[in-house]
Amino acid sequence: MKALLTSFLLAVVALSPALAQQTINAKEIIAKLNRKEAVSYQNVIINGDLDLTSLDNRKLEREGSWRGEAENYRSTVEVPISFRNCTFKGKFLAYYADEGRIMNINNKVFNADFRESVTIENCTFEDDATFKYSDFRQRAIFTGNMFRNLALFKYAHFNDAADFSGSKFRGYADFKYTRFNETSAFQQATFGRYADFKYTKFDEPADFRDARFSDMASFKYTHMPRGTSFDNAAFEGATDFKYATLGGRKFSPGR
Repeated sequence: MKALLTSFLLAVVALSPALAQQTINAKEIIAKLNRKEAVSYQNVIINGDLDLTSLDNRKLEREGSWRGEAENYRSTVEVPISFRNCTFKGKFLAYYADEGRIMNINNKVFNADFRESVTIENCTFEDDATFKYSDFRQRAIFTGNMFRNLALFKYAHFNDAADFSGSKFRGYADFKYTRFNETSAFQQATFGRYADFKYTKFDEPADFRDARFSDMASFKYTHMPRGTSFDNAAFEGATDFKYATLGGRKFSPGR
């Protein structure tokens, strides 16, 4: 018994450093990106807002104007990033607009682009995940994730393959005006609230097989190429496929 207890205590001591490394601050990741070091984490909790719009390479993209147009700033993630089985406690920000407003128009808007591959698998976003206007140059993998709040991909541009298969969207899933140049997948994805794919442009086939839409699903004005599949997709709330086309022909679920 004494030997067993000793072995247990030694195991606890050996594991202590590993346990201490399970939680990191988002600022550590930003520091790596500023040093242009590839980012790869697994089984960690990230505390604080991960603000990719505030990198050292941030540049003024457009000045504001007297007509109320906002100043636009853009950062670039220049290295591959990979997160697997991680939890983001704060916001994941690749888009941010300040709260200062003149005539209900944002004064400053901050964005982040991704030059290399992005892999975020089986992670949980406890707060907002914002990628509005982000440009993904290489493949983007967002499989098996849990988005508890806003998932904002409006106006995002995916130049390579994009995969959201198996992800769960508990808040507003905004893919309005998003562009997918290559294949995209939402197979077995679940949408708990409004799924907005209005005006989304798919240049290559999209895979929505076995996806589940529990609330409003809008594909209004969405043009999908031949080969796009909604096989076994479940629409439990209202739908809007007005003016949607599949392979150039009018489309609605069940046809």
